[in-house]
Amino acid sequence: MKLAIIGTGGIVETCLDALTKADFVTPAAICARPKSETKAHALARKYNITTVYTDYEQLLNDQTIDFVYIGIVNNMHYEYAKMALEHGKNVICEKPVTSNIDEFVELEILAQKAKLFFFEAITLLHSPNFAFMRQHLPDIGRLRMIQANYFQYSSRYDKFLQGIVLPVFDPAFSGGCLYDLNVYNIHLVMGLLGMPQAVQYYANIAANGIDTSGAAVLVYNGSVATCSAAKDSESTSGAVFIGEKGYIQLQGSPNVCGSVTLKKEDKLIKYAGEQYENRMVDEFIAFEKLYRENNLSACYKLLEHSHNVMDVLTQLRHSAGIKFK
Repeated sequence: MKLAIIGTGGIVETCLDALTKADFVTPAAICARPKSETKAHALARKYNITTVYTDYEQLLNDQTIDFVYIGIVNNMHYEYAKMALEHGKNVICEKPVTSNIDEFVELEILAQKAKLFFFEAITLLHSPNFAFMRQHLPDIGRLRMIQANYFQYSSRYDKFLQGIVLPVFDPAFSGGCLYDLNVYNIHLVMGLLGMPQAVQYYANIAANGIDTSGAAVLVYNGSVATCSAAKDSESTSGAVFIGEKGYIQLQGSPNVCGSVTLKKEDKLIKYAGEQYENRMVDEFIAFEKLYRENNLSACYKLLEHSHNVMDVLTQLRHSAGIKFK
């Protein structure tokens, strides 16, 4: 599986490090804007990437490339993924895949008509700890409450307070806390419970209309999930699923999906599956396996989940009055 990397930011370096541990996946090319070409060449040397592109369409015409990995600013995901699919390339795109559900549906249809693989890079879904949670969720009885938290003070927030607006705090770039951090809480909850019946987002909105923190409420039949996240403050992160016969607790931020505690009646079980230090390794191993086995049905099942999450994200954002460009 030969992969072209799009972008040169921090998430791309994490991706490239993960690929050194993912068998059968080869980073064969990297593409960057002309002003980032020097950085792209540095990454190419560090990770033994043979080809550097500054023209995206030229890369898409490279017949040796099987997949593109899109690790650029949120508002450009749709355009870059669409171009790749139209050129017959399979796609792995960082979260969130698009800025709204309409864009997502368009890409989903393109991929399915062309029988191409199209993955959203959500690490937690491929974690052995997430699999443990899914397996044992019925053990805690009727689910009543879910609390999921991801708090991470942003290094860019101080600049934001000084009037320097970087993409993560800019509605023109589809930024904000909901799409950057809370998206993981929502993937976690919906990955285990499916589509909610009703949703609402209560956000702390800055003067430019972007959310710097907030709480999303997802209502299910008989249970309520509260998904809270913040980029303007710091606290402990984790999640707990509370049932009538016990609870399942996830320690740490949901994107890493660390160790899990299962409390069932009088039993307390602690579980930490064998995970790689780099949280992205498991997902690339999973993607490569599905591609090698030509398992499009499993791919599109994951895509359906991503579709539902994007639908909910769009509803949540609109409920808080957050408008993108």
